[in-house]
Amino acid sequence: MSSQAAQQFLLLAKSVRGSAAVDLVTRVLEHPDIFGFDEFLRLEPLVKSLTADHIQLLSTLELFAYGTLPDYESNRDRFITLSPLARRKLQLLTLASLAVHARMLPYTLLLKQLQIESVRELEDLIIDGIYAQVIRGKLDQLNERLNVEYAIARDINSVAFDRMEDVLDKWCKNCSALLNVLKYEATKANEQKKKALDEQDKYDKEMLSMIKIVDLQAQSGGRRDNNENNNNSSTLQGLPSMLSGNADSKQGGTKKTARLAAKRFFRP
Repeated sequence: MSSQAAQQFLLLAKSVRGSAAVDLVTRVLEHPDIFGFDEFLRLEPLVKSLTADHIQLLSTLELFAYGTLPDYESNRDRFITLSPLARRKLQLLTLASLAVHARMLPYTLLLKQLQIESVRELEDLIIDGIYAQVIRGKLDQLNERLNVEYAIARDINSVAFDRMEDVLDKWCKNCSALLNVLKYEATKANEQKKKALDEQDKYDKEMLSMIKIVDLQAQSGGRRDNNENNNNSSTLQGLPSMLSGNADSKQGGTKKTARLAAKRFFRP
């Protein structure tokens, strides 16, 4: 609660009793600049005074802090009869509650919740709420709706606070569970990544080993080819003399030996 008027009433409320307390609370309910009432409900002397003799007024103060116009209409016996100014205030508070939970409010919904008969009267109330800084938004007369940009926060009672605490507690537990799942998945992903890297490293080493073996075999094969070529060259170089033999020799053994050597060289 930040308005200067509210602070002045709070100072007075700390010391008033009896009929003065009733008058003060009535004025607070009707004041056009006061839209927060929780601090009044925290003043023990004021609450005790109203509880003893004016329980309906205390219930009405709680209604303005936490409730809405439908709450008032559904159980009027619990509350005082509202003056036109107080009823107008409760309509604005109800509008704020609706605007907090939705960014687009159809006129049909607002007419029902605010218990207003005509669209003109509804738009006048919305404009009053904008000027009072209860809400901020734009009237969409073509589509008959209010587009909400901002709404004041209502007071929170103990029941709503407990409910909010439960919701936040469940949310924290869900976040913790989700975090554990993410940690597990991250660990699993890291293990799979390590396994894949190990397999890739093993494959690379095997490939490197095979390449070295192939290189060695190629080098060894090259040396054998060179040796065979050298041997073949020696055989070819000696072949003419073996074929020609001694000009004066007519022995069959020498010619036969030369022919066999030639066959061995040219045989596939």
